[in-house]
Amino acid sequence: MAASGQQDMPLDHEDMTHAEIDVLVAASVSQLVRNLSPSEQTSQRELRRKEQLVAKLLEEHRWTRRPTSKEVQSSLEDLLERFRLEGMAPFSQSVEELAIKYLELHDPAPHVGWTMLDFLLGLSHKPVQNIRRRRLEMDHQRVALIAGTRASEQRQLAALEASVRRHRPPANPAETEIDWVALLSEDFLPPPSPQDDSSDSLSDWSDESDGDSTTTLRPDENAGTSRSIPDMASVYERAMQWSSVRKGGVGNTGYLPASLGDSGAFRIAQPLILSLRSNCQVGRLARSRLPQLAAPQPPVPATKLSQSLRNTEMLERRIHAHWWRPDVHLNTLPPNSTPLGNFAVSYVQFLNRQARGMLQLPLPKTVTESCLLREILFMFVAPASCCFFEFDETKRRISVRSNVSVCNTTAPNLKAYLELNVVPALEDMLELRRIIDAHTVHFNGMQTTGTLECFAYGLRDLLRPISQLLIAYEDRVVKEPENTGLLRFVSEFSRHFKQLRLLRHLGEDCILTQGAPHLRSAYLLCRLYRHTNPQVLHQKLATGLLLVSLKRYCHIIDGWWRRAKLEDRLNEFIVERWVEGNADRRGYVRERSVNESPEISRQLHACPLYQLLLKHALESGETQDLLANVNLLGEMLATSNESQPPSLYEELESQLFAQIKVYCGDWEKDNQQEEEQVNQELEEDKEQAAHDELLVSNVQGIRNLEFFALFTQPAQRRIEERKRQGENQKKKPVELAAIIQRLESSSPLSLKAEMPEALAEILRRRQSLANEYAMRAYREDLRLGENARFLRHTMMLESYYLLLPFYTSLFARIENTENWARDSLMSSQLYDVLSPHYPDFADNLHVRVISKVTCNSSKVYEALEALELVYEMPVALQRILNAKHMQGYNSVWRLMLKIKWAVWKLESLGFLRRHRDNPYEPLDLIGLTIRRLEILRFWLIYLINSLHTHIMQAVGQQFELRLDRCTNIRQLRLQHDDYIAFLRTHCLLTEEFSAFRTALDQIFHLIFVLDMEWTSCACYLGENDALSLDFTLSDEGVDDGKAESRGMEYLALNQVVEMEMTYIRCHQMLAEILNSLVYKQDHGFLTALEVAINTSVPH
Repeated sequence: MAASGQQDMPLDHEDMTHAEIDVLVAASVSQLVRNLSPSEQTSQRELRRKEQLVAKLLEEHRWTRRPTSKEVQSSLEDLLERFRLEGMAPFSQSVEELAIKYLELHDPAPHVGWTMLDFLLGLSHKPVQNIRRRRLEMDHQRVALIAGTRASEQRQLAALEASVRRHRPPANPAETEIDWVALLSEDFLPPPSPQDDSSDSLSDWSDESDGDSTTTLRPDENAGTSRSIPDMASVYERAMQWSSVRKGGVGNTGYLPASLGDSGAFRIAQPLILSLRSNCQVGRLARSRLPQLAAPQPPVPATKLSQSLRNTEMLERRIHAHWWRPDVHLNTLPPNSTPLGNFAVSYVQFLNRQARGMLQLPLPKTVTESCLLREILFMFVAPASCCFFEFDETKRRISVRSNVSVCNTTAPNLKAYLELNVVPALEDMLELRRIIDAHTVHFNGMQTTGTLECFAYGLRDLLRPISQLLIAYEDRVVKEPENTGLLRFVSEFSRHFKQLRLLRHLGEDCILTQGAPHLRSAYLLCRLYRHTNPQVLHQKLATGLLLVSLKRYCHIIDGWWRRAKLEDRLNEFIVERWVEGNADRRGYVRERSVNESPEISRQLHACPLYQLLLKHALESGETQDLLANVNLLGEMLATSNESQPPSLYEELESQLFAQIKVYCGDWEKDNQQEEEQVNQELEEDKEQAAHDELLVSNVQGIRNLEFFALFTQPAQRRIEERKRQGENQKKKPVELAAIIQRLESSSPLSLKAEMPEALAEILRRRQSLANEYAMRAYREDLRLGENARFLRHTMMLESYYLLLPFYTSLFARIENTENWARDSLMSSQLYDVLSPHYPDFADNLHVRVISKVTCNSSKVYEALEALELVYEMPVALQRILNAKHMQGYNSVWRLMLKIKWAVWKLESLGFLRRHRDNPYEPLDLIGLTIRRLEILRFWLIYLINSLHTHIMQAVGQQFELRLDRCTNIRQLRLQHDDYIAFLRTHCLLTEEFSAFRTALDQIFHLIFVLDMEWTSCACYLGENDALSLDFTLSDEGVDDGKAESRGMEYLALNQVVEMEMTYIRCHQMLAEILNSLVYKQDHGFLTALEVAINTSVPH
């Protein structure tokens, strides 16, 4: 593993497709699992299971946040510290060594190494516990891994040295023909001068100056030799002397290379510089070839950043700085020299003169009207205290200063005018911006929902044109101050100021400041729907905002429709998935609680839009889960025959505009503009596609394929993106302004409530398709009819002849008081009885004991209350056959078992006969007593058979025949609920029949007593059983005279009279109860049973 891990380098996947990356990842995962698993001990099935687990972890790791190197290093250090504390220091050292070597493999891209190291750490499962359990085995693996890693490094170093030797240039004669021993013994450094012996010169000496001051070579020449610098100084000096010999002259030039022997210029060819890793110990070769690095420098201190604070004095340093200061008094120049040109000051002076010194009003501060307009425009963008206005940030209120005016009006008049016409608009804009920022920027940790965020973005889109107009007007004020004024500004923007007031009213009325996320979202939609009623003046504006606000709910419904998942991370949808009891089962969908406020709950349940969304969510939650469980969801979605089906929001938008066309027809102008824009985009896209295809196909000019792939990578990405999107480009969503414009242009009159109708039409179309597949799944895939028939045959004993061996042996074991209450034994016997006839369902039915106390009773009808049948079925079937329904089936099953026991017990009581010489002689007292017991037995048989006939008539109702009448799951569940209610009612198992069941229990107890009396009578007579002994006869078969005494003893001890009276009272009680139920409580289905029991009342 170590060898393969060191040879694999990070791949550049920028030029690879997603399919190629997936194949490469799958192959790497398989190799990783096989390297980490012992091949001789692991089966292929186990290897595949581990590969699936690693692939799942890798997929989760890919889409989660990538940890930083500091976080991974901290996790690794914690693991190493844990090893050391657990006494596993060798494992700590080995893991640290392997981690360092693995990170060095990814030296060019360290973030890849840290990310993969985090993935490998996450892949490990409880390493400390595994080592503690298998210490010896894990230690052997550790030693083998370290040895393999080091052997792989030795092989790589050997291969690298061999490669260097093969590519090394031929030896330089200048370096080989010189006597280096004699040459190196010489001293090339001049003797030190006295002034060089000072401590100052020695203190400036460094390793870098030592290496550079001993040579006269240039830096590029130093890098091209393999000898040390002092040795090469002599070589270059002699070479320069010998190179001065003329061409063809006498001189020893044999030391020079052959290619340079005829040249007058001397040059040593620079050897090949090898790029080696810093961690590879290649010896002298690596040290001589690596370039010299600069000395390490101390770390640069981190830049300290200070938090930006709002400078409240910024406006004072800007233009009009003297305006913002209240202690500075100034007056602007009037437009003309007439006294009325500065009316604001002249009027105050006039009042002071008229007061005759009794009143001294301060002169107002005056500025130009253009400056006033600019302040107003600035206040719309960023409110702050200025010359005319004062802003209270805590209360978010804007007020007008009292003694500031323009030249042509007084300060009180200007203040009153601004407070009436401008300040409300400023506060409306301020509040709307606060609402938008609160639900889009999420400052101060404020919680919001997706629906409120969509509503805020809708408000922002409506404010954007007003803000642009304000900015444009400010430009007009700067360029044309004479053509702009306060009155003209208010006149032009009065309509926009009304819209600001309306938007603020909508925001304050529809947004619930506190409450659960689902309550706030539902309240917003409910209040917006109330504003879309025909009598509301701003109906069309509210309709547009309602359509935009529904976008989040539409996305949640789309996720449910396409993936059967409730993608509601903010818990704002009106339903939730709820799991009861066993958390392993898939929960059902239920409505979220809206009972925090009774008033809000009443408004929500009275809203038709809320009821529509709630009904669809509850119904689709069941159908989509069912289709996902039986793998029919993809087939249902494929029936649309669209590669990219539109979302619910797009369908709702199209359906709404289609309904509005009834009022105004088509929008030809808008359609033409949209078509022109789409055609223009298609033409531009075609030109870009042709250019990209030409660029990718033209490979003649670039021979280097890697450079070509890098050069054409953007074009290839665009081509792949077009292939994914297909020919038909997705239509751009219509903006809120365009939606409101269409609504306004549709009709000058109010519209009816079009939004619920459009939404209901789309949801009805979707739900009908889902219901069709859901019912098909229940009928064909889940076989609901066959399951219901099997439960009717077994739990209601309709096929009693199949279960006769099972329950007769059960009755016998209970009467013998043996250890009969064993679940496994009873379940196996039940399976043996049912498997020949129901091979597909028999193994799903089990018997379970629910009471260890009740099962110890010697009375069979009481012991049967401790049993119940458990039927295992898929989750989808449990939505129809839930636990409550199984309790109803079990109650009917126990009642039928009691009736079968009563019939079995009464029929098993054989006739008691004594041996008499004359069978026709009159009966004596003993014979009459026996005859009374037999008559009581016949009464009980008749009563039990009448009850059994009545119950079998109810059991005979077949639920599977009702399946064809159901069109959705809700109707199917209601049909089954009605069926279970019908069974419980006709079997007299509800609360209103408790008195009847009490009397019936007395009948069962009477049968138990009759069985004991019958056995006692047979013991006294000694005639009933073939194995019984008659002690009244002697050994010769002669009566010894005790028979008469035994008969008299039985006559004195029997309870026949009490049993008869008990039966008569119970029979009369049953008759009275049935008579009351039939004629007073109008239960007509009991008429036949009432007639059968009332006409057979004994006296």
